[in-house]
Amino acid sequence: MKDVSRSILDAHNLLLRLTGRPLKVVEAVHAAGVEGRHPIIYAGERCDENLLEVRINGPALSKYDYDWPSAEIYRIRNTWLTGDQGQVFLSDGSLFEPWVRPYNLEKLKICRPLKIAAKRITGPVFHLTGRNHENRGHFMLQHLPRLMAARDYLKSLPDYKLLVAPGHARWQARYITWAGLDPSKIVEGTRGTMQVDDLIFVPNLYGKSSLCPPPFYNELSECAASYPVENGPGRPLFITRRDAPDKQLENEERIVEILCSKIGPVDVIRLGDYPLPVQIGMFRASPLIIGPIGQGICNILFCKNSLLVMLAPGTPENQVYTSAHGSQLARICGNESVTFLSNEPAPSRGNWTFPEQRFTLLLDRLLAQPEAFRLKTFAS
Repeated sequence: MKDVSRSILDAHNLLLRLTGRPLKVVEAVHAAGVEGRHPIIYAGERCDENLLEVRINGPALSKYDYDWPSAEIYRIRNTWLTGDQGQVFLSDGSLFEPWVRPYNLEKLKICRPLKIAAKRITGPVFHLTGRNHENRGHFMLQHLPRLMAARDYLKSLPDYKLLVAPGHARWQARYITWAGLDPSKIVEGTRGTMQVDDLIFVPNLYGKSSLCPPPFYNELSECAASYPVENGPGRPLFITRRDAPDKQLENEERIVEILCSKIGPVDVIRLGDYPLPVQIGMFRASPLIIGPIGQGICNILFCKNSLLVMLAPGTPENQVYTSAHGSQLARICGNESVTFLSNEPAPSRGNWTFPEQRFTLLLDRLLAQPEAFRLKTFAS
């Protein structure tokens, strides 16, 4: 539900559009107010061949290469931020657009600042919001690395603040602690307009894969390893999307029944029912994480030596969701992974079904592999 400040901002921007006021966009090299910039990430790449994928699906999905470009940290004076995403406007009124992976501005709702009654936040302030900030998986995998890349720079300052979106400070504080920074530095922004006189900004650190350099994920995975695992080895986990607004697996119950018939008891969990420390312990203890593609699969980052089975609609030639946040993240963090594709077309972001006969075929093929040896103990 919109608050008053966002409603006023939207009305202001509607007036600007109706009166034909063009949006000015500027790249970093021409940006007003940039006081300093220096490299923090250098370009690199990761190449991976998943032999388990070869044995289950054939060579089409076996190789995964991704790269990331270099990125800089910016110190900018006299900025205006708008909305919960903190869209950055410079002192000359232009939109600052230095993203490593450029966005299609025509598809985004860009809100220009309304300076009257703006909330003022004194700097230096690190910008820790942006696109998909409200999604825990995106925050952990895409925004938190931005903060980690700036960590040494921030610690060299006598004081700083961490600007997060309104209403998110409580749950993002734990992730910020993982990143090695003080959560007491957090300040919440507004859905309206903010004035920041000293902004510290790092763009997204990923290319087309939406994955950042692996060392960030390795570090977060090691942090998760410090959480206790209760009651020894855990049972396989099926991550449901029944509480999700889209991409639900409509025949989930039957898929779980087939799975249980093959390997024994499986815990079906909704992540929203568990606090983060409990989630971490459950994932680290489980030999198998399985479920439809979505945010919950990103928690494979917490695991080590587990097996991820990601269910996804589409065919090898026409995948509906080409996210690397499951299988490739699992490999980066020291796990095995395989994707079960439905081999059927499915609507983008819509609900879908996984053919039961195909699931049984793929599962039997998986259980014959040496990587599945821990699962066989549950079936015996």
